[in-house]
Amino acid sequence: MLGTRAQQLIESIELNPIDATHIEDIAKLHFSILPWSFNGQFGQAHIIDLYQALYKSPHFFGYVYYSENELLGFVTATANFEDTRNRVLSVFKSKAWKTLKIFMRQPRFFLTALESKFLVPMIFRRFACKAEWLTFVTATNKNYLTPLIAMRMIEQVHLHFRELGVDAYMAQGFKDNPRAIKLYEKLKWRIVARLPMHNIYYYPTGRAASASATIPDGSTDDN
Repeated sequence: MLGTRAQQLIESIELNPIDATHIEDIAKLHFSILPWSFNGQFGQAHIIDLYQALYKSPHFFGYVYYSENELLGFVTATANFEDTRNRVLSVFKSKAWKTLKIFMRQPRFFLTALESKFLVPMIFRRFACKAEWLTFVTATNKNYLTPLIAMRMIEQVHLHFRELGVDAYMAQGFKDNPRAIKLYEKLKWRIVARLPMHNIYYYPTGRAASASATIPDGSTDDN
């Protein structure tokens, strides 16, 4: 349980909804923290293209935290994974040759892409879940309040989903990102599928039942 002082600090942290003016800062922070990722292989300009495409989706939302005009963290999500994934794919269509070269250089990214394109959506549909947690990045070395900023953003996304009438949301966690995996474990997200490159997580918002609501039939959770 959080102490009263910590909870007060969390509640005092002011977040702003993402708008178009934040895209370049978001891409810069994303690239600086995750240059090793699949999208990082394409460079910062590519990540700008991705967030610009996502931002055009009516189902996309997210929050940012700035301190002294510097972005220290952001989180993004969607109420309709099918729409946002189609927008992401449209960005890659113009980069087919570069994508192929990355796959040849690092075959693990080919498997990562296959899972994201085919298996992950299939699992989401099996759970009749359209809401998806997308990205969550913080500049961990920039501010001693970063852990509290992270908790504030997590709470805000959860609240946003509830306000949209979402009963549960899902996420795909890349297994080569131990920081993310550790976060999901702390959040008590349930693993409902284990793929070679990803874990798939499910978390009820508590809107329709208690936060400990059972996972729908079809779960492959093997915890």
